[in-house]
Amino acid sequence: MKNKRYISQFVFALLSTCMLFITSCSEGGLMGGSNLGGKSGELLIVINDEYKNSQTSETVTEIMNQYEIGLTQSEAPFSILMISRNHFSSVFRSHRNILFIDINKKFISPLVQFKKNVWTKQQNYIGVGVESPEKLLEILKLRHDNIIDFFVQAEIERFKLAYQSMPGNKVKTLVQQHLNIRLDIPEGYEINKQAPGFMWISFESNEHSQGLLIYERAYRDTMQLEKWKLLQYRDSITKAYIPGPSKGSYMTTEYIVPIQYKVGRYVNNDYTVELRGKWRVEHDFMGGPFVSYSFVDNSKKRLVTIEGYVYYPNKSKRNFVRQLQAICQSVRFVEGAK
Repeated sequence: MKNKRYISQFVFALLSTCMLFITSCSEGGLMGGSNLGGKSGELLIVINDEYKNSQTSETVTEIMNQYEIGLTQSEAPFSILMISRNHFSSVFRSHRNILFIDINKKFISPLVQFKKNVWTKQQNYIGVGVESPEKLLEILKLRHDNIIDFFVQAEIERFKLAYQSMPGNKVKTLVQQHLNIRLDIPEGYEINKQAPGFMWISFESNEHSQGLLIYERAYRDTMQLEKWKLLQYRDSITKAYIPGPSKGSYMTTEYIVPIQYKVGRYVNNDYTVELRGKWRVEHDFMGGPFVSYSFVDNSKKRLVTIEGYVYYPNKSKRNFVRQLQAICQSVRFVEGAK
């Protein structure tokens, strides 16, 4: 949203040093250390040798590649690497995200195991044991959301751990002073606008923009956490504070695409509403994905929303969105502050 400025890209190497994860059903034991393999956003699928190059493996990939809601182009949640069990060596066992499939008649009932830190630290692993290819596809479709959420949240947690290890900076301090919350904000973000109960900060590179909107209002009742109430308030905030590049233009919500509404415990393990969708600029042609988290700070009787958005035309935004989710989910209330 802002003119592109200086600042080099984040040091992604640091991010790969902070993670969560697991092992196979019958083999295991930590290798020691934190030598996590694979790229951020990559999923390793291990399948029986005889099914590696088959219609079954193709369908597995299609199921796991269902597009993420909110991204402006068709983008899968993971880049998939599939290998046969025969090639599942120690090199691959250190991968960050592993889906281990065993099709064997010994499985009278399907077995699905969610594990962490099996072969190395910060690793996430799911083992699926089924008696037939047909049962495998049935289970993957049935448990698809649980499986994807498990791996996606692991990616977010790795970014969170990386950001926690970074030293304090001016923006962190100003957010805490102005809004009485702590956020693990990496170096490179700048404050664009500040108003009572509101802050807009962003990271600007020559190619992309990652922004954070933080705003609060008095908490009255649970109706404020309903989907359309949150979106209505969002639109009032972005119209007032987030101008577009041309005169009279401003950020708003794109309503012609689905907006996902989820309730979870994303922030401080408390009741949190997550919204995922697309933003656009009224009277202009900019747009991109956004994700927001809204939660109640009972000690101050306020409703707080922290939102991240990405602008990166025609390029992959998946990891940038997850980086923003990590920042949003790192929020802690400042005790005793007014």
